[in-house]
Amino acid sequence: MNEQGFVDRKDVDWKRLSALCDIAERGIKKMTAEELREFIRLYRRVSTDLAIARTQSSNAPLINFLNDLVGRAYGILYRAPRKPLQKVLYEAVATAAQTMRRNRWFVLTSALIFFGSAVFVYNIMNWAPATRSVLIPSGMEHVFDAWKSGKFEARTGSQSGMMAGFYASNNPRTAIITGAVGAGSFGLVSVFLLFQNGAILGSLAHEVAPLGKLGFLLSSISPHGVPELSGIVVAGSTGLLLGAAVINPGRRRRSDALKAVGRDAIVMLSTSVILMFIAAPIEAFFSFQPAVPQWVKVVVAVISACAWATFWVFFGREETPTPPESNR
Repeated sequence: MNEQGFVDRKDVDWKRLSALCDIAERGIKKMTAEELREFIRLYRRVSTDLAIARTQSSNAPLINFLNDLVGRAYGILYRAPRKPLQKVLYEAVATAAQTMRRNRWFVLTSALIFFGSAVFVYNIMNWAPATRSVLIPSGMEHVFDAWKSGKFEARTGSQSGMMAGFYASNNPRTAIITGAVGAGSFGLVSVFLLFQNGAILGSLAHEVAPLGKLGFLLSSISPHGVPELSGIVVAGSTGLLLGAAVINPGRRRRSDALKAVGRDAIVMLSTSVILMFIAAPIEAFFSFQPAVPQWVKVVVAVISACAWATFWVFFGREETPTPPESNR
């Protein structure tokens, strides 16, 4: 084959196909109908040129150039169409709801550990007051004292903004740790962290109840507590899911069992983090604002709880997702 003559004859097509690729990569809709037809025609021609070069030439740079050009055009022609942003968001939210339902027993177990520990600690402090020094961390005494006062100090907008930033950085980190440690600890550390967080809530309730401030406590934490406590429960269920895969891998290797539940674990852990982010501004700007009546906070919390329950139970049911390997 006369390589120089081959290149001279075909170079115009190669340059034109490369230019059309530049246009198409910015968006296929930017091409006119004539350009699209020309693109397909040139793709076929250059594919033939590549086949000729591979069989009749030993010029590696030429073959590599044509291979890259054909591969680039192929990727443009056969790539999946981009979904609209709203469709991507809808599918992501639906996946979260479907994943929660698929792993509902882990979620329910996590909720039982968290709220059960709160009830347990509340009662154990009644039966054995000496346990107070063990169950209440020394560093949280000032927090407990603030709740016993039964009132909040007014915050400015900037102060609320700073607190929102604190909650948005601290609480998601807690969720990530609670869920991520499940694989390496057989789920035990996740259980401990769930118990620990529930115990703090139970001991705080025990401290304020004799002062008649239990209603104040519950009504104050309920608006942001709906997403925030849901977030810690979902994070804990992630740890339980990973721990269960390690403890009972079935006939698979433990690494394969973890891979099988990995997609669900990532979705659940991401969901828990998002719930924490949702709770942060509510906690900073609404829950602890003294100007907001307590009954308003309760109404908002009830509406929020009903909305979230409806979402988890019903959203995305019209979809028919393929279950992960672990559930087949």
